[in-house]
Amino acid sequence: MEQPIYISEKFKIPKIGKIPMYLIFVIFVFLLAVLQDYIYSSVQKTGFYLSESLLYNSFWILFIPFTILINRLINIIDPKNEWNNLPLNLGVGIAFSLIHILFFAAVFVLISNLAFSPPHRFSTIFNTALSNQFYIAVLWYTIFPALYSLKYRSTNSTKRYPEKTKLKIGTKIITIPTASIQLIMTDKPYAMVCTDGQNFLDNKTLKEFEIELDPTLFLRVHRSAIINATCIKELKSRSNGDYDAKLENGKIIRLSRHYRNNWQHLLQ
Repeated sequence: MEQPIYISEKFKIPKIGKIPMYLIFVIFVFLLAVLQDYIYSSVQKTGFYLSESLLYNSFWILFIPFTILINRLINIIDPKNEWNNLPLNLGVGIAFSLIHILFFAAVFVLISNLAFSPPHRFSTIFNTALSNQFYIAVLWYTIFPALYSLKYRSTNSTKRYPEKTKLKIGTKIITIPTASIQLIMTDKPYAMVCTDGQNFLDNKTLKEFEIELDPTLFLRVHRSAIINATCIKELKSRSNGDYDAKLENGKIIRLSRHYRNNWQHLLQ
């Protein structure tokens, strides 16, 4: 069975301690770039202006929000993010690189107009960043998401999931076999866990169940439902991209086309 990759899990960023790894890398490069400006000005006997150096090298800091955004976007467009989809990732990477440079030039000129006299021109800053740093941005926005996808799948493939699930029902905590769960659905403010003959109300959210349970078996098929793929008896098309899944306990759950990437393999 092909393993779906969920945005909520994949969106976690590798960390060193409590600090995201790429954040450390970006700040390190930013500081090196400022140091390089200082060394260059000392060697060439030109003036070194810390404020301008910090402002220009803020180009690197923008990788932080744009990296978060591009990971989320690629997860939506291409949840599996395989290397054989590199043309798609490259296209998104080029687009984000241009947006990054445009945004950087706009912010640079805005601050320049407020802090410097005479201010810098937009065309000058944009052309400088485009000619000097465009390839760096393309490499980052193309390769980083793909590399992390490979790392995620390698890590996730070795993850073990519990054979029993604990449910908190009021003041009690009970344990049931995970395999007995056929359906988990929202019943605000609770989640209803349905087995072959019983229903339980638990305090956890569906997102928490997604992380806790094996995603190859427990599929998020709707914003308000997770089903156990092994308990599906029948699938019936609604002729609009959605499907109805009939479970062993007789319940019928809609498989939303908005979550199709999670359950597409059931149709094969």
